[in-house]
Amino acid sequence: MKEKKVYVCEACDYQSPKWMGQCPSCKKWNTFVEETYQPVSVAKNQRTSVISDMSEPVLFGEMEMPKYIRVKTGTSELDRVLGGGIVKGSVVLLAGEPGIGKSTLLMQICSQLSERVLYVSGEESKGQLKLRGERLEINGEGVYFLTETNVDSVLNHAEKLKPEIVIIDSIQTMFDPNCTSIPGSINQVKECAVKLIAKAKSQGISIILVGHVNKEGIVAGPKILEHMVDAVLYFEGERIQSY
Repeated sequence: MKEKKVYVCEACDYQSPKWMGQCPSCKKWNTFVEETYQPVSVAKNQRTSVISDMSEPVLFGEMEMPKYIRVKTGTSELDRVLGGGIVKGSVVLLAGEPGIGKSTLLMQICSQLSERVLYVSGEESKGQLKLRGERLEINGEGVYFLTETNVDSVLNHAEKLKPEIVIIDSIQTMFDPNCTSIPGSINQVKECAVKLIAKAKSQGISIILVGHVNKEGIVAGPKILEHMVDAVLYFEGERIQSY
């Protein structure tokens, strides 16, 4: 079967066979981008591999309460907006403009967590991460750094390391090799998020996804991504001030 090209609204994920100036679903203008979708049979096989990793159904009476359901980040303000810390098995989207300090904040958190952390960077090299870590005086105990953009490779490393927390910096740089769209596209971001969320829910791993914000002030990629995660945090700052 041939690849199918459709136009997808970045704001609401509405699909159309042709480009339109205004989305008929959310009524926003100039939000359609071209996406390439693979045959249904291939996509079905992909979904099967993701669903098979999920846990089996359990009766409510047989479910166990985690001993430590929340993990303190060491940053009181972040713990406050998270309701007391990072919930085990939750997926948090940390969004903000490029360069506003998302990576710096997360690296500071890594040095304060007592749990095993896997920090995945798709934007910086190990040398850049090392320089930033030394500048922030991070000891790095229990923190593993991985420079990777292949989501399947990330999941394989997570399976070996068994971390309690995984940080993806950023979700726009991740790609699924089974998806034909280019990295950063709506389809790629959504497919990678589905696999990461399945991993979090099936194995109780807390995942933090870094998401860049475009010039319109919304998370780059599908708007549906904000509804797929457990919490969305927006990192904002004043353009005309130091903080």
